[in-house]
Amino acid sequence: MSYNALKEMGIVEERTAEIAEVIALVTRAERDLSTSKLLQDKDEEWSFAAAYQAMARSARALILSEGFRPKGSRSRDTHKTVVTASGILLGEQYKSMINKFDRMRRKYQNFMEEAGRIISRYEAAQAIKDAEEFLGLVNGRIREKYSQMSLLNDVPQLVSR
Repeated sequence: MSYNALKEMGIVEERTAEIAEVIALVTRAERDLSTSKLLQDKDEEWSFAAAYQAMARSARALILSEGFRPKGSRSRDTHKTVVTASGILLGEQYKSMINKFDRMRRKYQNFMEEAGRIISRYEAAQAIKDAEEFLGLVNGRIREKYSQMSLLNDVPQLVSR
């Protein structure tokens, strides 16, 4: 499926990329990841949730950097749209990572809606590792796209790990 196919499906729309918004999302994703690490030994569920949010914000930054935004930006389906669109942008070679991201999305949504859902310490630790890998990949892609811009070259959050 191409990105044009996503547009035809009506789940994304074209939007001029605003670098300040992309940087803000990347910066917040890095903070979410740090929060996830701080919570890891205190609250596995919220650690997992923060790691997922880091990935979601990073994916959203990637989509915006490509000149698109998910339609229905306030609905529950937006999370799925962000996962799907980021998978298309990153390509088939990252299918395994996108599958992990999608499983995290479903688990995150269940946790947010159902009080009895338990996330293990192992799942929280794995979520952090996956989020670190995903953020590194997305930050690299964004840095490539905007490599000509000195503003981005000086942003510490976009330095590869």
